[in-house]
Amino acid sequence: MTIVRDLYSGATLFVGRGKSGDTLEKFAAQLKRSKVQIQFVAVDLAPSFTSWIKKHTPKATIVYDHFHVIKLMNEQLCNIRRRIMRELEDKEKVDLKGKRWHFNRNQENLNEQTRKELANYCHLYQELGTAHELKEALRRIYKIRNLVFVENTLVYWCEKAEACQIKELFSMAKTLRKHAAGIVAFWKTGITSASMEGFNNKIGWLTRQACV
Repeated sequence: MTIVRDLYSGATLFVGRGKSGDTLEKFAAQLKRSKVQIQFVAVDLAPSFTSWIKKHTPKATIVYDHFHVIKLMNEQLCNIRRRIMRELEDKEKVDLKGKRWHFNRNQENLNEQTRKELANYCHLYQELGTAHELKEALRRIYKIRNLVFVENTLVYWCEKAEACQIKELFSMAKTLRKHAAGIVAFWKTGITSASMEGFNNKIGWLTRQACV
């Protein structure tokens, strides 16, 4: 499902079946009839939604929340881990199998044992170590408040990621460069889609309860 909500009031404006830009065509018709002027849209980095926004609300500022940026980085970490596992012998795969959250969970939330295991994996598998270090560096950027420093640091991060010559990191850097305006808009506007993520979590919880 695709859900559109008012970030200020929390009101649900539209619910459509599907995850493509076409799902929002009925909502586009509603916008046209209402003649409302949308100023900001907080959204994930899905190209289909970005294209829809630019087509139907060209004057609106697109904001990519930090949650989605870090989520995408974690997905690239998973891709690296899976690629390395495919290249290992069966006995060696045991080390990395089921260790997704060692790399994806915020480092400060790991217990001492998990931190030691993570450090060992990062030492044994250099690409994973480099990727995890860059993920934590990307997270630290969101603690910066100076906009100019943020923009320069994001550029520097992309340069470091590209210099690693790891295809997944190169892809991540390409995405950050492509969506730089929307990513930086997070600092400019102070808008976040955190309430939307909480709403999605409630839907997920209700769905799981209904299946019990």
